[in-house]
Amino acid sequence: MKYSIITPCGRHDLNRIKELARNLAKQNSHDFEWIIACNQSLELPSVDFPVKIVKFQPNTVGAAKNEAMKIAKGKYLFFIDADDYLESGTINLLNHIVGEYSDDTVYDVNCYQTYEPEKSSQIEMAKESSFNDALPDWGGSKYDKPEDRYFNFDVKNNDIDTHFSLWLQNRYWIYDKEYRYTDLDDQLFSRGKVISKQFIEDHHFHFNEDNSLYPDIQFMLLVTEFSAQLIKLSDYHYIKINHNDPINDPSLSQIPRNDRWQLWANAGCRALLKLNDQTLMNVFSKTVINNINTYFYKNLVTKDQSIGNNEVRTLLEIQKFLQLIDPRTYSNLKRINQKVLNAIKSGNFSSARHLMKVVIGLRNANQLVVNRGRGITKDTYFTLFKHVPVNPHVILFESFLGRNYSDSPKYIYRYLQKHYGSKYKYVWIADAEHFDHIKSKLKSQPNTKVVRRFGFQYMYYLATSKYFVFNMRQPKWFVKRPGMRFIETWHGTPLKHLVFDMDNVASASHLYKQTFYYQSRQWDHLVTANQYSYNIFHRAFMYPKDKMLKSGYPRNDILNSPRRDQIAKHIKQKLGIPLNKKVILYAPTWRDDQFYGPGQYKFKLHLNLAELKKHLSDQYVLILRTHYFIANHIDTSQFGDFVFNESDYDDIAELYLISDILITDYSSVFFDYAILKRPILYYVYDYDDYADVLRGFYLNMKKDLPGPLLKTSKSVLNAIENIDEVKSKYHDRYVQFNHRFNTWDDGHASARVAHALLKS
Repeated sequence: MKYSIITPCGRHDLNRIKELARNLAKQNSHDFEWIIACNQSLELPSVDFPVKIVKFQPNTVGAAKNEAMKIAKGKYLFFIDADDYLESGTINLLNHIVGEYSDDTVYDVNCYQTYEPEKSSQIEMAKESSFNDALPDWGGSKYDKPEDRYFNFDVKNNDIDTHFSLWLQNRYWIYDKEYRYTDLDDQLFSRGKVISKQFIEDHHFHFNEDNSLYPDIQFMLLVTEFSAQLIKLSDYHYIKINHNDPINDPSLSQIPRNDRWQLWANAGCRALLKLNDQTLMNVFSKTVINNINTYFYKNLVTKDQSIGNNEVRTLLEIQKFLQLIDPRTYSNLKRINQKVLNAIKSGNFSSARHLMKVVIGLRNANQLVVNRGRGITKDTYFTLFKHVPVNPHVILFESFLGRNYSDSPKYIYRYLQKHYGSKYKYVWIADAEHFDHIKSKLKSQPNTKVVRRFGFQYMYYLATSKYFVFNMRQPKWFVKRPGMRFIETWHGTPLKHLVFDMDNVASASHLYKQTFYYQSRQWDHLVTANQYSYNIFHRAFMYPKDKMLKSGYPRNDILNSPRRDQIAKHIKQKLGIPLNKKVILYAPTWRDDQFYGPGQYKFKLHLNLAELKKHLSDQYVLILRTHYFIANHIDTSQFGDFVFNESDYDDIAELYLISDILITDYSSVFFDYAILKRPILYYVYDYDDYADVLRGFYLNMKKDLPGPLLKTSKSVLNAIENIDEVKSKYHDRYVQFNHRFNTWDDGHASARVAHALLKS
């Protein structure tokens, strides 16, 4: 048997280990055994290679790997974590390389890190013709993916030796010690490494069983010191899945621990005491010092959770490390940084803390200079405004990150203005692009002020207002002070999976779930439109049920207004839409897989507007309202007076009022529109891909929706031309739909939410 694959498996890995079993089963060579070190009860799918399960003590990853190594029968040990996987053909490729060199050679299958789950990343790869172009997204933009790195000569001569063929194709690189030292970070982890068992046994290498966070460092540094060379596959064949849910499913590196820096320094000390190669010692010392200098100072000054109340013990451990290394290791640092390290080394922790604060202050000042002053307003939030008393008579509003004067915050504001008037000062947030527009909208409103998002006034009111009404999340650095009250109205009944119900967050930050969780803990209340949303928000946001308001959406009050016909006529006239024309509202959403990078979205219009104009323009006009992410990316000027692009129109509820038919897809707009009991068509040209690959749906679109699913522009046109038949066919389902989703919307939601906001 050539390989013993070693996989530690903790309690949180029990589901992932099954996926890894299926992944290994797909390898075209099974010349291996799989040793799983697991203290839990384990059920695996049937596989056609040997599987051994071993228990271990103490309950650490280091002990798990050591116990697995003891019973390994393979000539080479291959370390694979439970939450990772191999590319197809990896074992077969290794078979042509491993064993061609001496036993003191280490093999690296080349690790690629991603936050995208295996299922979705494999689907993406399958669609691409080139492996390198199909790497899953790591959580960054497309250009961060590597380019082709090998020559890929087309070797078809069967007389050429396989080993030489691999050389011609440059499928791996060979590194000697000196070169390996220049890229030491990746050598500190055993994942994706293939190492001779005899080599390990000859040198009595073992993992650190006492260090629960950093068991690999000592082991891998000794492997690096005693091995002759490293052979690394030039393509990525080991896919490391970084966890995107640190709240419910933290990886070892994400677990909140106040001894993280202490254990890191301890691992460094133990490694240095074992090493003999002075060059390697110096390179490793510089790696540790760089981490301390780059991250530790700020962590200590800000009392980060990686230190918490463990400051003294952490400093003592770093002191031990500094006493083991040559001071010349950090002689290249700035003088003040050297002083910090020397103060820690000598035990003068008070001086070290003071110097760290100075260093962080200088770095912040330098960052302001580099950014040409950008960020100075945020600094004033923390250094000045956060210390000003909270004003009990100020209410701060924000809709869609300052893009609009709209949505539920608008209707809560109107209610407060009407019933409380001058008792409060009302402050609206507007982003730079829409500041003048929103300010003009509110210029005649009493006791109302509009502030520019991220400006000085914004920071002032963010720090001092007592009441907050937002329909999206507040900044992640926002500090909710004692006495403040925060109402989160949210911005729609969910159709697509949200936050903790999502597996793949490739279009957002990899810290999306963690950030969302901490932001939502600052909300005093979360507005819900129906029992369905109430249940989903509790699970998907992990939000307490007793803090949710069963109020209905304030933004829908206008849809139940006794004056809605007069309001609709006024809106039509304002937009220049002929009163004798019926209105089709097309409101598509953005697709989660159509983005350039985090926060950078794109969209392609698939509905054939030219064909609709040709057949419908005598009776209808069409209003296009895209998601605000992509509002400025579509030009409709070619369709003349048939298409009104109102993607920037503040209040979509007003567009509902004037529309006779709604065309949408996966946007939650149809939940609100259904209050009007008017026809809804679902243009879902990519339904099969969208439902299976992206976020999935809470509803069964084929059974639950109050209108037909249409996959072509022609079928959309046919439905509009026969709209009475559509209404008749879906009448009963429409009634059931409204009973399920819209019974809380009675025209008085704004009052209920306003009273909850002001309740002391």
